[in-house]
Amino acid sequence: MNWISVALAGYGLNAIASVFDKFLLSEKRIGAPALYAFFMSLMNLPFIALIPFGFVLFVPAAIALGIASGFVFLYGLLTSYMAIKRSEVSRAVPLIGVTSVGFLFVVFLFSLFLSGGSVSFSSLLALGLLVGGAIILATGGKGVSGPGFVRSILLSGALTALALVLLKAAYLSSNFVTGFVWSKVGIFLAGISLFAVPSFREAILSSHDRFATPKKKRNLMTVGYFLLTQVFGGIGTILVSYAVSLGSATFVQGMNGVQYGLVFIFATILSIRYPHVFREHISHRETVRKVIAIVLLALGIWLASVGTGLESIL
Repeated sequence: MNWISVALAGYGLNAIASVFDKFLLSEKRIGAPALYAFFMSLMNLPFIALIPFGFVLFVPAAIALGIASGFVFLYGLLTSYMAIKRSEVSRAVPLIGVTSVGFLFVVFLFSLFLSGGSVSFSSLLALGLLVGGAIILATGGKGVSGPGFVRSILLSGALTALALVLLKAAYLSSNFVTGFVWSKVGIFLAGISLFAVPSFREAILSSHDRFATPKKKRNLMTVGYFLLTQVFGGIGTILVSYAVSLGSATFVQGMNGVQYGLVFIFATILSIRYPHVFREHISHRETVRKVIAIVLLALGIWLASVGTGLESIL
């Protein structure tokens, strides 16, 4: 299985997890982004079960890079939760992804300049189609905007890009399992560090009051949805991380337009049942835009699959 197939499978599962994220971030569920990020960080500990499958302990570079990647990734995830909570999930998630790809592409061009290398026109065209489709999915609509939303989008995109660059470096310094396990340790440590920020600490410690209510059935369902989200997101993360280890971090991140298209489809369907949560604004014009975007994404994926030299890009 090549890195494109692995990335596609991972982003499909991440799309399901993203829709659940929006649902769980509603006030009647978990609500606070910091609390959700903390719960998510705890769910990364089981990944140490991968240690018997090729983990190498004493690789200082892999330890430092892996932990740094996980640490940065969690804070990128936290800011993405803030953006998702404020806006339509089918708008916020693509914007974060496009921003992330933009930062990665700048890093790629810089590294290309330093190395004196080159990249094929078909590779750049494939990346352009992927990013273009994601931009169309992200723009339009009537979602929340403003300085706070834009700040969350930019910060999340930058941190996600940095986390991927560090993760790729961790893989190169050792192997996939070693870099991946240390990144999960970094995510857990970042979750613990949330207690150092007063507002985050208050949100986490107040979780007892939030769930200590007579509505036990709703609370149990929330826990069930959360665990299911972590299963989908966990497997999706493994697949995307493995794709990064096999191929180009820039192109793997560029392919997350597939996730955006699926998020739009899922969120549109669920907005009929839960309009107060998803708030998707559906119109003929917006539907046409989304279809065009999905076609561009499909062309980009096809061109990437038949192109050459993509593995050499950062």
